[in-house]
Amino acid sequence: MKSGFDNTAGYIRKLLGASVLMAMLQSAWALDAVQGDFTQVLETRSGELTVWQIADNPDIYIFDFPGLTYQGRSFNRITQFTEQQTTEAYPKVLGNQELARYVEAARRTQADFAFGHDVLISELVQFFNFSLRDKIELNPEEIAIREFLIEQGLARFWRGFYQAMKPGVVVLAIPQTQDRKVGEPMVSPGARYAILLHELAHGEYYTNPHYAKYCQRFWHETLTEYQRELFKRFLMNFNYAVNHEELLINEMQAYLMFTPDPKSFSARKLGVSDAELQSMRETFRRGSPPIRLPLR
Repeated sequence: MKSGFDNTAGYIRKLLGASVLMAMLQSAWALDAVQGDFTQVLETRSGELTVWQIADNPDIYIFDFPGLTYQGRSFNRITQFTEQQTTEAYPKVLGNQELARYVEAARRTQADFAFGHDVLISELVQFFNFSLRDKIELNPEEIAIREFLIEQGLARFWRGFYQAMKPGVVVLAIPQTQDRKVGEPMVSPGARYAILLHELAHGEYYTNPHYAKYCQRFWHETLTEYQRELFKRFLMNFNYAVNHEELLINEMQAYLMFTPDPKSFSARKLGVSDAELQSMRETFRRGSPPIRLPLR
């Protein structure tokens, strides 16, 4: 027969065990941002998840993943919510089975659903609020993103819902270089460069209002109606919600000027001649867009 002291000690041990387990989980999810510039991010292959904060634009964070499946579990559901909802009557966070069916219908996998991601803090907060409202079970990787936002002061949980503290900050996601492995394609140094450049172009569009206005004028005043329709068709093939004009403009500039990978974007994929694509790019450059990325 145990004494009252023994029972109390056992209870305390159980409490300590639970608290230690929780501390271990929180430590596993704990993320902090590392300052870095374009070259540092590009050339780093840490083999673990690294979160970068761009040194010359601290409103851009980059989740740098050591694996495409890891990246997919973290951001695929978010990207589907923010960029690919075309038939839903209202914004909806997909459950696990719904997301699996959606990815399969797109003839994709968790690993290659998207090779890069971009999302505003305001959109992330909306995602977490809708998932909370509809009691959607999130992955540990998605929860880690939510905890990062709170720890960095980018969002907070207040009176039963999540609130954006810095709604205009943008979070990007890119994969580290890797060899081909079971269930995941190779990510070459050239592919990493193209993905990073493309996603940083989105970051610039979100955080640089002068550049955003330049792109909007280029879309409305320089591109022809036919060229705008070609971009819409191109993006439709990737399941973008093409009824959102702001999304179209943002993707147009990132593909047109900052995707140096013909497997992802080319004159043939857009449906124009090489000469016409080159003409669009030269016209974009001639206007001297206010952006820090290389306009090659």
